[in-house]
Amino acid sequence: MGFLNLLAFGYLSLIGLVVYLYIFNKKKNIVHVSSLIPWDVIKEDTVRSRVFKIDMLFVLQTLLILLLVFFLAKPYLKSSIINISGKNIVLVVDSSASMQTVEGDETRFDMARSQALKMIGKLGQWDKMMVISSNYYSRVVSNFSDDKARLNKAINDLMPTDTGTNLDEGVSLGVSFLKNSERGEMYVLTDRSASSINFTNLKSGNIKFITFGEESANVAITSLDVYQDMFKDYTEREAYATIENYSNDIKTVRLNVFLNDEIIMDEEFELSGNEQKTLSVMNLNAPGILKASIQTDDFLLVDNTAYAIINEIKPINVLLVSDNYSLKDELAKIEQGTHRIIVTHIATSEYEQEVIKNYDAAIFHKFIPVNNPDVNSLYVTPYLYSSNSQAGVVKEGSAFSNVLISEHNLVSPVKVLDWDTTHPTMLHLTNLDDLNIKSAFTMKPPDWSTPLIKISDNLNDSPIAFAGWYEGKKIISLGFDLSDFDFSKSDGLRMLIMTLNIIQWLNPYEAVDNSKLLTGGQYRLNYALTESIEIVTPENEVLEYDVKGNATEANFVFNKIESTGEYRISGTNFNNRFVANLFDSNESRIAPESVDDEEFKFEEKEAETLIKDEKTEFGKYLLLLVPFLLLIEWLLYHKKVRDGTA
Repeated sequence: MGFLNLLAFGYLSLIGLVVYLYIFNKKKNIVHVSSLIPWDVIKEDTVRSRVFKIDMLFVLQTLLILLLVFFLAKPYLKSSIINISGKNIVLVVDSSASMQTVEGDETRFDMARSQALKMIGKLGQWDKMMVISSNYYSRVVSNFSDDKARLNKAINDLMPTDTGTNLDEGVSLGVSFLKNSERGEMYVLTDRSASSINFTNLKSGNIKFITFGEESANVAITSLDVYQDMFKDYTEREAYATIENYSNDIKTVRLNVFLNDEIIMDEEFELSGNEQKTLSVMNLNAPGILKASIQTDDFLLVDNTAYAIINEIKPINVLLVSDNYSLKDELAKIEQGTHRIIVTHIATSEYEQEVIKNYDAAIFHKFIPVNNPDVNSLYVTPYLYSSNSQAGVVKEGSAFSNVLISEHNLVSPVKVLDWDTTHPTMLHLTNLDDLNIKSAFTMKPPDWSTPLIKISDNLNDSPIAFAGWYEGKKIISLGFDLSDFDFSKSDGLRMLIMTLNIIQWLNPYEAVDNSKLLTGGQYRLNYALTESIEIVTPENEVLEYDVKGNATEANFVFNKIESTGEYRISGTNFNNRFVANLFDSNESRIAPESVDDEEFKFEEKEAETLIKDEKTEFGKYLLLLVPFLLLIEWLLYHKKVRDGTA
């Protein structure tokens, strides 16, 4: 025990003051004696000193002074605190497709898992570990923990996906946690070298790579393309499979192609080292799932299979809402020539919202419905309609008209500057420079759309056509009039091709965008979702989604595409499907990468023991006795007053 304020002991002199008060303020008692007895004369101070006796009241007052002096002296008890600080370890595990490569009797991922479990077993008593899984995205599967059972479960539950890898993201995520750790270190378990990671990330942390993999021979299907449109029969559709040899050795490859699980092609061929070959797939005769599979001597199986969807051929019912019979006649030529399009024509005055429900797509010519028709639609020169006598009524009564009609300007003559050749509506249109458009409206495309054709307008390039998705439906708007062209003449051929492309793009049965996705990508519905659905993955895992609960009515996105194969989507009123493939040369190229000569600094941390002396004051607890002693003193004093001895 010790005292922080030794000067407080000077107040002990107050005890002498109390003694002094007792001596000189003692009450005198008068005693009557006989005068016959002689008395010696005694000094008064001698009498007083002899009559002072220590009583209980004096003891209590002295004890109070001692308590107060102890409080002011700040007494404390000395103790030592031992603090042991362990390591904070971040473990990044590569769980991408290439980690499925077979090495002997196990995969690279199995080797990485075994290494991770060994590292957990060697954790010190005060060490903590965090586990991060890294494939096409990175996530923390276990926060910092010293619970070895929990960490072991996190590692054992990890499985490699059929996706590419974004190891940069995993390392960056780990570095962000290392910045807040005094004794932090990170281990990356992967089949890639440090040279594949952003150099800045490596320099900003205490990182060590533990790499796996020796095998280098692999052959992969790098693409499976199906060229199909609604105007060709199944036998006219074309499919091509491309196979690439990523090794340096000659490989014998056998290609089997199945359509709805029935084999339609069986071919064997050889590939030289680092050679690729594209083969035409024959005998397409029905809609369904097209599956290509190769058998060869390699060490990675996930890229030996690929999938595609052969779309079902269905007639498309198109409603034409127009008061112009010229456009009706031009569409009739397409209807007669393709036998895949059924066009129904009504006047603008006959249009009602309920009518549109019986059609797959609609073409509105110089007319805008009051409300969104909720169907894939083409709007031809809606700006003319906005300029007529009814424009004020439309603008006041319909927010949908404002979606299409924003800023626009009439331009004549028209000089085409550019067009988007990547959009499906612009396919096979290699030259639009001299397209004979008499006049057109330039426009400001909405945020949800992309421009298709741009023209020269006062030294600016302004769009005269745009397309996009609005409230789950496809919309395309043209600032020029299709009825100005004759589809049966040579100068109208390009406009005929564009119109066919537009109708095919509007066709709700052609799932072109979603029929073939890459693993790690996203699936977006091509229609508004208004009911709960379930998705069955290639592993037959059933995932349920409550649309109302998740508020995804118009923009449902499914992003858990971690396996190759067929995904089935179903609801009360619909059934749909899509397929996913790997097609990632970085994952298929399984040969170990060369390690850079430059070594990155890595310092293995040790647990640190800190001993800290602590002084614990307890003087404040002595004050709790003061009120109690004061009460006893007060009671004792009043007792003496009543007894006449005070």
